[in-house]
Amino acid sequence: MARPKHEQRSEEPLRDPELPDIDAPESVRPRSGKLRRLFSTTPVMMAFATLLLIAVAALSWYATQWKRQVTVNRVVVSGVSLIPASGIERRLNRFKGENLDEIRTDDVRRALAPESYIRQMQISKELNGILRVRIKERRPSALVADAGRNLIIDTEGYLLPDEKVSGRFRLVTVYGVRTGGVRQLNEKDRSLLFALLDAFDRSAYARMMVSGIHLARGNQTWFTVAGSPIRFVIGNDGNFKEKLKKFEIFWQKVVAKKGIDCYDSVDLRFRQRVFATSPVSEAESADSSAAPVAPPASGQLPDERH
Repeated sequence: MARPKHEQRSEEPLRDPELPDIDAPESVRPRSGKLRRLFSTTPVMMAFATLLLIAVAALSWYATQWKRQVTVNRVVVSGVSLIPASGIERRLNRFKGENLDEIRTDDVRRALAPESYIRQMQISKELNGILRVRIKERRPSALVADAGRNLIIDTEGYLLPDEKVSGRFRLVTVYGVRTGGVRQLNEKDRSLLFALLDAFDRSAYARMMVSGIHLARGNQTWFTVAGSPIRFVIGNDGNFKEKLKKFEIFWQKVVAKKGIDCYDSVDLRFRQRVFATSPVSEAESADSSAAPVAPPASGQLPDERH
């Protein structure tokens, strides 16, 4: 028997209006608790952020005002060994007592411009009143004899005054250089000289014996060794490593036995032969039979093409 409509039990479950709908997707469920907490804390967060910004601005303003009152009370120089640090500090003494913030690095660089041995410099200003200069110096590679005065050649081919520097290094003296500018070797001489110096550095004995390098045109460059007047012609066209090997063999097998003044010149430029000119004869040449050269372990002299 059918019940009256008002007595029929509803098939739909009763829901608490206060509770979220658990059947609704999670993405659309209200998060009234979190949102309420978020909106309730926003004024606090905004107030905190505002106070933080005010504090940062105040500190920045204070630091700026304080920095403007700091003066240079000390100059610190580092990285120098060839240049006396006292000389650099003396050039920078005029910055002492000046406002640290107003000192320009370009002014410091101009003050140190006369120091030719400075290759690079890094300048910093510290809030404790220190003007700090870090210097990278030029390094000597050879010595030039020029019109009765000595000049230093650095590793980039620049010519520098010899301010008691040569006595601190074992430098080869170079003659016949040409400059491409006021203070630098020309490109051709620079390339030739550094190739020669590199070959000497890689040799076993020649680097300890060489005393002078004479740059000359027409493939006539030659060198001398300490205590001997002999000219060893090495040329300008490369293969210097192999030529120095022949020089070492010739020195050990011939010069060491006959004397350090047995020849006027020794030509190392030719393949498998060494030509030597006697100081007595006008043109006495020595090849592998007249002036025997001991071959290396391979049984033959280095193959050189000219």
